[in-house]
Amino acid sequence: MHEITMAAIGHTAFQMVLFAVLGLGLEVIFTGIFDCRRGTLCHLMGYSSLWYLPLYMLVPVFFAFGSSLVFQFNWFVRGIIYMLAIFATEYMAMFLLRLLLGASPSEKSYYQSPFNIKGLIRLDFAPVMFALGLFLECVYRNLT
Repeated sequence: MHEITMAAIGHTAFQMVLFAVLGLGLEVIFTGIFDCRRGTLCHLMGYSSLWYLPLYMLVPVFFAFGSSLVFQFNWFVRGIIYMLAIFATEYMAMFLLRLLLGASPSEKSYYQSPFNIKGLIRLDFAPVMFALGLFLECVYRNLT
C-alpha cells in the first residue's frame, strides 16, 4: 500500500483541479467548433456547465485506481475502454442532473441528434470520447 502523505494529497488535489480546468476548457473549444460547423454564424461561442466540474475532477482518481488494469492493453483497446467509461459516467451523471435540475445542461442540444440516448449521451461523439480518453491518459501519465 502507498503511504498517504500531505504531499500525495496535495499532488492529487492539483491533478483534480488541473483536469477540471482542462475538461471544461476542452469542452468549450469542442462546442464552439462543433456549433460553428453546423451553424451559419461562426462566432466560436463555446459553452459548458460548472455542474461538469466534479466529473472532470474524478478523471485522475479513475486513472489512479484503474491504470494497473487498463495500461496493459494497446492504445486501441484503451481508447475503447475510455470511450465506454466516459459514456457510462456521462449517462449516469446527466441522469442525476436531470433528477436534480429537471434537465441535464446538455439535454436540449443532445435531443437534436438522432444518435442520442434519452438525451443523456450522443453516440455520434464516440470518436471524440475515444480520443479524449487517450489524451487524458497522456496528460495523467506525464503528471505521475
